[in-house]
Amino acid sequence: MASKRYDPAAELRREGLQKLVLSNRNVTRREIEREKQPGGAVAAPLVLKVPYIFLCAFIDAVFEDRPIPRFWFLETVARMPYFSYISMLHLYESLGWWRRSAEIKRVHFAEEWNEFHHLLIMEALGGDQLWSDRFLAQHAAIVYYTVLVVLWLLSPTLAYNFSQLIEAHAVDSYGEFRDANKELLSSLPAPAIAKQYYEGDPYLFDEFQSCRAPGSRRPEIKNLYDVVCAIADDEAEHVATMRACQDPQVAQPSSSTPPPHPRRPL
Repeated sequence: MASKRYDPAAELRREGLQKLVLSNRNVTRREIEREKQPGGAVAAPLVLKVPYIFLCAFIDAVFEDRPIPRFWFLETVARMPYFSYISMLHLYESLGWWRRSAEIKRVHFAEEWNEFHHLLIMEALGGDQLWSDRFLAQHAAIVYYTVLVVLWLLSPTLAYNFSQLIEAHAVDSYGEFRDANKELLSSLPAPAIAKQYYEGDPYLFDEFQSCRAPGSRRPEIKNLYDVVCAIADDEAEHVATMRACQDPQVAQPSSSTPPPHPRRPL
């Protein structure tokens, strides 16, 4: 069996990733500052706020001083809301309760596709190396999926509201990570999967960005700093979409849906 060839560049990347930092205190401070800004606060009832606070405290404790495994955990769990929403929309259709969900299913699938690529990026950075992290993330994802299915049965608005809280926290976390490590991140190369996703075929990239014109955002990836900036911006788009999903007055068509044709007279 041939031995693995030593790759000095890979070793340098590995050493650089180990120097990345993320302060839980600064993330909390950023969240407080964001909530003071007009439109920055996420209004949520105590039934959602309390588990949200405990979840954030749990993540802070388990992944302290380990930002890449933390983000890998978050991205593993972050896919579950969109699976649960699509599952419940299928159920509503099957029972005949709701027959007009094709567009919102497309949006939720695009959101999951985006989170899936965030997960691939964090895997490329080594976020899934520990068995204990994988065990925790995979079981947490199953629990989170189940909870959101039940929450949707009680109130779809509550389910979207909780996802908005989580996505807003992700924006704060990635934003703090980006700002605290700008110089180091700028010196590290971007994973191939990041360049492929953001600069390649923009499959479903516009679909989840419900509050901007199609084609108006195309990140350019030169280094790992650009990747983190792009992910942070993605999470902000998820926040906006989750907010729109709670508004009964918003009717946002999929960006790839052609305009309706005029009906022919009978």
